[in-house]
Amino acid sequence: MSVPGSVAAQRRPRPLLSQRAEARLGPRHREVLDELEGLFLREGFSGLSVRELAASVGCSRRTLYEVAPSKEELVLIVLDRFLHRVGRSALEAIDTDDSFADQITAYFLGGMELQRLTHVFGEDLADDAAARRLFDRHYGFVMAVTEQLVTDGVASGEFRTVEPAIVAGVLAGTGMFFNQPDVQTDIGVDLEHAIEGALDLVVRSIRS
Repeated sequence: MSVPGSVAAQRRPRPLLSQRAEARLGPRHREVLDELEGLFLREGFSGLSVRELAASVGCSRRTLYEVAPSKEELVLIVLDRFLHRVGRSALEAIDTDDSFADQITAYFLGGMELQRLTHVFGEDLADDAAARRLFDRHYGFVMAVTEQLVTDGVASGEFRTVEPAIVAGVLAGTGMFFNQPDVQTDIGVDLEHAIEGALDLVVRSIRS
């Protein structure tokens, strides 16, 4: 699946851990990265020392330092790896033979895992400047892909003339809003249904 237009070459974040570098890691190191991802998503990362991280995933501190020289860099690698994985799933959900409306919907639903971040993980992300900058780079890519799909939809006549960046911002921000526990409680709708409803509302509103 190719990224719409030239977005891939221009905006897709470069992985912190390249495929070649990850391939050089041993199987246990890759397992540890997977386990750390699950741990961070469940419990956050700010309050855990390297010793506690190692104990939580059943490895030595040396194993962690073989992946990254510091906890800060380890957090970024785990986060970046997660964001790239979810991003690939979102892109692979797009069928370029579908309408642009369906492509946009498929893209956001394909990346639904990104919208299910726990509250504690979200708080840690907000408080960690380096992690937030990394997240924002990936968020920028989501915006760029969405803008391109809207632009192509306008050019094809499927969508009326709109500002693609505004549509992309509304859609990209929707998941973050609905992911707040208090919001889900107040509206009485689960996350997936809330996002599906928002997608339908926004996409329907820009159709010609």
